Amino acid sequence: MAAMSWPRRVLPLLALAAIGAPAVAATTDLAVTCDTTLAPALRKAAAAYRSRSGVRVFVFATGPGLIVPQLVRNIQNDIVVTQTAILDQAVQAGVVGSPVRAQWGNKLVVAGLHDTAPIDRVFAAADPSMASDIDGPTVLARLGIRPTLTMGAVDTDEVAFLLTTGMAQAGLLHMTDVRANDGLVVIRPVPADVQAPLLYAASVTRLAGRPDPEGFVTFLAGKDATDILAAAGLEPIT
Repeated sequence: MAAMSWPRRVLPLLALAAIGAPAVAATTDLAVTCDTTLAPALRKAAAAYRSRSGVRVFVFATGPGLIVPQLVRNIQNDIVVTQTAILDQAVQAGVVGSPVRAQWGNKLVVAGLHDTAPIDRVFAAADPSMASDIDGPTVLARLGIRPTLTMGAVDTDEVAFLLTTGMAQAGLLHMTDVRANDGLVVIRPVPADVQAPLLYAASVTRLAGRPDPEGFVTFLAGKDATDILAAAGLEPIT
């Protein structure tokens, strides 16, 4: 299968740095870093938290493989929301504390502009890299899908772009990607024995320098945020 890459954005490292230097407590604003696919859901939760508490929460999307290296380099973040396996790495690196509170699952699906879109023509899938959280070609092989052309992508956010612009008929997305993009629908689910749902959790980082970052993490575990996140594609793990 041929692979094509369509890069269209730069990771927001400068924006993350601009939020503030470590140990700055002159503002109650909070900075959250998260996997790219989680950003739309967390921004909705952040808006609800601001309505309740008055605290603004800035959400920065980052390739999952880059989260721990950023924290190790002291890029300012108060909270991290990422895969539990990556949080385990962050705990071992000494950049986040424990315990981790809320947990959610994010299913992988085959998606397109309509549920009868062909899956054997142009298919978009994320290439394995530090910016991606799945190995698209491997999942395709396990599903037995053999498209005429496979378009490689940086991550599922770019897969969604290829689908919504009509450059691909079908693609591998997380449920959060589908819910975040009007017009995209699930063509078929990916069975758990092919690709298990990714599991996520939230934790306060060792770099937190603003008041009460634990408040937002606690909010994420509550009913209001759980309902918001579930509507955005994240299923609570109990």
